[in-house]
Amino acid sequence: MADANPRQAKLTLPSLRKVAAPREDNSQMDSATLFRGNREIRIRHNEETYRLTITKLGKLILTK
Repeated sequence: MADANPRQAKLTLPSLRKVAAPREDNSQMDSATLFRGNREIRIRHNEETYRLTITKLGKLILTK
């Protein structure tokens, strides 16, 4: 077999991406854990403060 021309670009196969191991879904949190016995918490987001409040009927209200 003849030597390859050094001026030719080398053909390479794309590397296989490693598949990350499944991780625990932290996108959900129980409200009892979040509130820790309080009826209202304050959340800072983009330099603004929001209040998340549990109503008498157990609903959640987010206010700025």
